[in-house]
Amino acid sequence: MLAPHFNLFFHYKNMRHILFLLMSFVLLISSSTFISAQALTDFKDWKQKNFVGNNQYKFSLEKDMPMVKISSNQTSSGLFLEKKINLNKSPILNWSWKVSNVLQSLKEKTKQGDDFAARVYVLTSTGPFPWQKKTLSYVWSNYQKIGSSWPNPYTGKVIMIALDSGKQRIGEWRTHQRNVQQDLEAAFGEKYDKIDVIAIMTDTDNSKQKAVGWYKNMYFSAK
Repeated sequence: MLAPHFNLFFHYKNMRHILFLLMSFVLLISSSTFISAQALTDFKDWKQKNFVGNNQYKFSLEKDMPMVKISSNQTSSGLFLEKKINLNKSPILNWSWKVSNVLQSLKEKTKQGDDFAARVYVLTSTGPFPWQKKTLSYVWSNYQKIGSSWPNPYTGKVIMIALDSGKQRIGEWRTHQRNVQQDLEAAFGEKYDKIDVIAIMTDTDNSKQKAVGWYKNMYFSAK
Protein backbone atom coordinates (compact mmCIF):
# COMPACT_ATOMS: atom_id res chain seq x y z
CA MET A 1 0.00 0.00 0.00
CA LEU A 2 2.88 2.38 0.69
CA ALA A 3 4.91 1.85 -2.46
CA PRO A 4 2.90 4.01 -4.93
CA HIS A 5 3.09 7.00 -2.62
CA PHE A 6 6.81 6.51 -2.08
CA ASN A 7 7.50 6.30 -5.80
CA LEU A 8 5.88 9.68 -6.43
CA PHE A 9 8.70 11.37 -4.56
CA PHE A 10 11.81 9.36 -5.36
CA HIS A 11 12.79 11.92 -8.00
CA TYR A 12 13.60 14.40 -5.23
CA LYS A 13 17.14 14.08 -3.95
CA ASN A 14 17.48 12.88 -0.35
CA MET A 15 13.75 13.14 0.51
CA ARG A 16 13.79 10.46 3.21
CA HIS A 17 12.25 12.57 6.01
CA ILE A 18 9.47 13.91 3.82
CA LEU A 19 8.75 10.40 2.58
CA PHE A 20 8.51 9.32 6.19
CA LEU A 21 5.83 11.91 6.84
CA LEU A 22 3.85 11.25 3.66
CA MET A 23 4.02 7.49 4.15
CA SER A 24 2.48 7.92 7.57
CA PHE A 25 -0.54 9.71 6.12
CA VAL A 26 -1.34 6.87 3.73
CA LEU A 27 -2.16 4.62 6.66
CA LEU A 28 -4.87 6.94 7.95
CA ILE A 29 -7.41 6.80 5.15
CA SER A 30 -9.72 4.27 6.80
CA SER A 31 -9.73 5.95 10.22
CA SER A 32 -12.28 8.61 11.20
CA THR A 33 -12.37 8.45 14.99
CA PHE A 34 -11.16 11.51 16.89
CA ILE A 35 -9.30 11.26 20.17
CA SER A 36 -10.02 14.11 22.58
CA ALA A 37 -7.23 13.86 25.15
CA GLN A 38 -5.02 10.99 26.18
CA ALA A 39 -1.49 9.69 26.44
CA LEU A 40 -0.02 8.67 23.11
CA THR A 41 0.46 5.04 24.20
CA ASP A 42 3.62 3.04 24.81
CA PHE A 43 6.38 3.85 22.31
CA LYS A 44 6.76 0.11 21.71
CA ASP A 45 3.43 0.29 19.87
CA TRP A 46 4.68 2.96 17.44
CA LYS A 47 5.79 1.94 13.95
CA GLN A 48 9.40 2.23 12.82
CA LYS A 49 10.64 3.54 9.49
CA ASN A 50 14.30 3.43 8.46
CA PHE A 51 15.85 5.76 5.89
CA VAL A 52 19.63 5.54 6.23
CA GLY A 53 20.73 2.61 8.34
CA ASN A 54 18.86 1.70 11.49
CA ASN A 55 18.83 3.68 14.72
CA GLN A 56 18.95 1.68 17.93
CA TYR A 57 15.82 1.81 20.10
CA LYS A 58 15.64 0.97 23.78
CA PHE A 59 12.19 0.94 25.39
CA SER A 60 11.89 1.19 29.14
CA LEU A 61 9.87 2.62 32.01
CA GLU A 62 10.92 5.57 34.15
CA LYS A 63 8.75 5.81 37.26
CA ASP A 64 6.14 3.70 35.43
CA MET A 65 6.22 6.10 32.47
CA PRO A 66 7.03 4.68 28.99
CA MET A 67 10.27 6.06 27.56
CA VAL A 68 12.31 5.42 24.44
CA LYS A 69 16.01 6.01 23.92
CA ILE A 70 17.01 6.51 20.27
CA SER A 71 20.70 6.16 19.40
CA SER A 72 21.84 7.39 15.99
CA ASN A 73 25.28 6.70 14.51
CA GLN A 74 25.38 8.24 11.02
CA THR A 75 21.86 6.88 10.64
CA SER A 76 18.32 8.13 10.17
CA SER A 77 15.13 6.41 11.31
CA GLY A 78 12.08 7.28 13.35
CA LEU A 79 8.91 6.11 15.06
CA PHE A 80 5.42 7.24 14.14
CA LEU A 81 1.93 6.80 15.57
CA GLU A 82 -1.23 7.05 13.49
CA LYS A 83 -3.91 8.73 15.58
CA LYS A 84 -6.37 11.51 14.89
CA ILE A 85 -6.42 14.17 17.58
CA ASN A 86 -9.21 16.73 17.72
CA LEU A 87 -7.38 20.03 18.13
CA ASN A 88 -10.57 21.88 19.00
CA LYS A 89 -10.79 19.76 22.16
CA SER A 90 -7.14 18.97 22.84
CA PRO A 91 -4.78 21.42 21.13
CA ILE A 92 -1.86 21.11 23.59
CA LEU A 93 0.91 18.62 22.92
CA ASN A 94 2.97 17.79 26.02
CA TRP A 95 6.22 15.84 26.13
CA SER A 96 9.69 15.63 27.65
CA TRP A 97 12.95 15.01 25.84
CA LYS A 98 16.68 15.14 26.43
CA VAL A 99 19.76 14.70 24.25
CA SER A 100 23.31 13.48 24.73
CA ASN A 101 24.84 16.20 22.53
CA VAL A 102 24.15 18.53 19.66
CA LEU A 103 25.71 18.22 16.22
CA GLN A 104 28.67 20.28 15.12
CA SER A 105 29.37 22.42 12.04
CA LEU A 106 25.95 22.06 10.41
CA LYS A 107 24.01 24.62 8.39
CA GLU A 108 20.60 23.54 9.65
CA LYS A 109 18.62 25.45 7.03
CA THR A 110 20.25 23.49 4.19
CA LYS A 111 19.59 19.93 3.04
CA GLN A 112 23.11 18.92 4.06
CA GLY A 113 22.52 20.22 7.60
CA ASP A 114 19.08 18.78 8.26
CA ASP A 115 20.12 16.61 11.25
CA PHE A 116 18.91 16.93 14.85
CA ALA A 117 19.42 14.99 18.06
CA ALA A 118 15.69 15.26 18.80
CA ARG A 119 12.64 15.98 16.66
CA VAL A 120 8.90 15.73 17.25
CA TYR A 121 6.64 15.91 14.20
CA VAL A 122 2.91 16.61 14.08
CA LEU A 123 1.15 16.14 10.75
CA THR A 124 -2.23 17.25 9.47
CA SER A 125 -3.94 16.43 6.20
CA THR A 126 -6.94 17.92 4.40
CA GLY A 127 -6.85 15.36 1.59
CA PRO A 128 -4.89 12.55 -0.07
CA PHE A 129 -2.47 14.67 -2.12
CA PRO A 130 1.00 15.86 -1.06
CA TRP A 131 0.07 19.56 -1.27
CA GLN A 132 -2.73 18.90 1.25
CA LYS A 133 -0.25 17.82 3.94
CA LYS A 134 1.15 20.25 6.52
CA THR A 135 3.73 19.40 9.16
CA LEU A 136 5.37 21.01 12.17
CA SER A 137 8.78 19.73 13.23
CA TYR A 138 9.75 20.73 16.77
CA VAL A 139 13.51 20.31 17.17
CA TRP A 140 16.34 20.53 19.65
CA SER A 141 18.36 22.82 17.42
CA ASN A 142 22.11 22.71 17.20
CA TYR A 143 22.42 26.51 17.30
CA GLN A 144 19.25 28.31 16.12
CA LYS A 145 17.65 30.77 18.52
CA ILE A 146 14.97 29.25 20.75
CA GLY A 147 11.55 30.13 19.36
CA SER A 148 12.82 30.66 15.81
CA SER A 149 11.17 28.90 12.88
CA TRP A 150 12.10 28.24 9.25
CA PRO A 151 10.90 26.17 6.28
CA ASN A 152 12.36 22.72 5.99
CA PRO A 153 15.02 22.80 3.24
CA TYR A 154 13.22 20.03 1.35
CA THR A 155 9.71 21.51 1.34
CA GLY A 156 7.77 24.51 2.60
CA LYS A 157 5.03 22.11 3.70
CA VAL A 158 7.15 21.41 6.79
CA ILE A 159 7.98 24.21 9.24
CA MET A 160 10.78 23.75 11.75
CA ILE A 161 10.50 25.26 15.25
CA ALA A 162 13.45 25.36 17.68
CA LEU A 163 12.32 24.65 21.25
CA ASP A 164 15.74 23.96 22.74
CA SER A 165 19.11 24.89 21.33
CA GLY A 166 22.78 24.31 21.84
CA LYS A 167 24.78 22.63 24.57
CA GLN A 168 23.56 24.42 27.66
CA ARG A 169 20.88 21.90 28.68
CA ILE A 170 22.17 18.67 27.16
CA GLY A 171 21.70 15.68 29.46
CA GLU A 172 18.71 17.37 31.15
CA TRP A 173 15.07 16.51 30.72
CA ARG A 174 13.27 19.40 29.05
CA THR A 175 9.46 19.49 29.22
CA HIS A 176 7.42 21.29 26.57
CA GLN A 177 3.82 22.26 25.99
CA ARG A 178 2.84 23.51 22.53
CA ASN A 179 -0.53 24.67 21.27
CA VAL A 180 -0.37 22.75 18.00
CA GLN A 181 -3.47 24.39 16.57
CA GLN A 182 -1.99 27.84 17.10
CA ASP A 183 1.42 26.77 15.78
CA LEU A 184 -0.15 25.33 12.61
CA GLU A 185 -2.13 28.50 12.02
CA ALA A 186 0.95 30.67 12.55
CA ALA A 187 2.98 28.50 10.18
CA PHE A 188 0.46 28.01 7.38
CA GLY A 189 -2.08 30.81 7.73
CA GLU A 190 -5.22 28.81 8.46
CA LYS A 191 -6.89 26.95 11.31
CA TYR A 192 -6.70 23.15 11.40
CA ASP A 193 -9.12 21.02 13.37
CA LYS A 194 -7.07 17.85 13.71
CA ILE A 195 -3.72 16.20 13.41
CA ASP A 196 -3.32 12.69 12.01
CA VAL A 197 0.19 11.49 12.85
CA ILE A 198 2.75 12.02 15.61
CA ALA A 199 6.39 11.09 14.90
CA ILE A 200 9.75 11.27 16.64
CA MET A 201 13.19 11.05 15.10
CA THR A 202 16.88 11.33 15.95
CA ASP A 203 19.07 11.53 12.86
CA THR A 204 22.76 12.06 12.11
CA ASP A 205 23.19 10.67 8.59
CA ASN A 206 24.04 13.98 6.91
CA SER A 207 26.55 15.06 9.52
CA LYS A 208 28.14 11.60 9.89
CA GLN A 209 28.08 12.12 13.66
CA LYS A 210 26.43 10.44 16.66
CA ALA A 211 23.62 11.51 18.98
CA VAL A 212 21.16 10.04 21.45
CA GLY A 213 17.67 11.36 22.11
CA TRP A 214 15.27 10.30 24.87
CA TYR A 215 11.49 10.87 24.73
CA LYS A 216 8.75 10.37 27.31
CA ASN A 217 5.42 11.61 28.73
CA MET A 218 3.84 12.51 25.37
CA TYR A 219 0.14 13.36 25.41
CA PHE A 220 -2.44 15.87 24.21
CA SER A 221 -4.54 17.91 26.60
CA ALA A 222 -7.09 20.73 26.64
CA LYS A 223 -4.72 23.07 28.48
